[in-house]
Amino acid sequence: MTLSTVIDSDFGYEPEESTPQHDVVCLNAGTSASEWFASQVDALGARVWEPQISLAIDVGSSPRQLEMWVDAASSALRGSPSGPAHILATGAAAYGAIMLAATYPEQVKSIILGDPEVDTTLEGYTTTLRRVQAPSLVIAAAPRSDTDISKPQSVAGGIDNGVFVIIDNTPAPAHHSRPHSFNEWTKSFMKIAEGLHAVGSPQEEANA
Repeated sequence: MTLSTVIDSDFGYEPEESTPQHDVVCLNAGTSASEWFASQVDALGARVWEPQISLAIDVGSSPRQLEMWVDAASSALRGSPSGPAHILATGAAAYGAIMLAATYPEQVKSIILGDPEVDTTLEGYTTTLRRVQAPSLVIAAAPRSDTDISKPQSVAGGIDNGVFVIIDNTPAPAHHSRPHSFNEWTKSFMKIAEGLHAVGSPQEEANA
């Protein structure tokens, strides 16, 4: 298992701008998704999804609540005309997105997780991470040099060949405090995922 870590400081490297060619869906833990992901809707051409109030999740949600959220998100994705989607989730929605990618891999082209808030003691946590097949990017804000980034790091390290980007000198959530950096890392990663998907699709068809 390989973990690639990149640190993006105020004066650091930012990836070359690119635009994803496929469906980008921002999944929210609760309501107000359009406001929460306003920058990503504008910069990435993303669409948003939020659950019914009764299906909202947080870090302490039960496994059953998480499963219902995942099933509802999966049902919404089935209507996509573009095939598997790039999934973006932040905060408490991150583990739901991980479960979605593990349970419905055919619907997920890549997952991008911003400042994930996870319960690492949840039963099946490590196993679920290992089941994720899609290329995965975890972005974490680090306002200080001593900021605890162990939880987002555990997510990136638990997913096979996950990529971990730390955005220095900025408060969480990074997709609000440093939207340009967050969006450009996201676009660059999704472009890579699209290339991997294009290479893998003919092989999958040949093996079908």
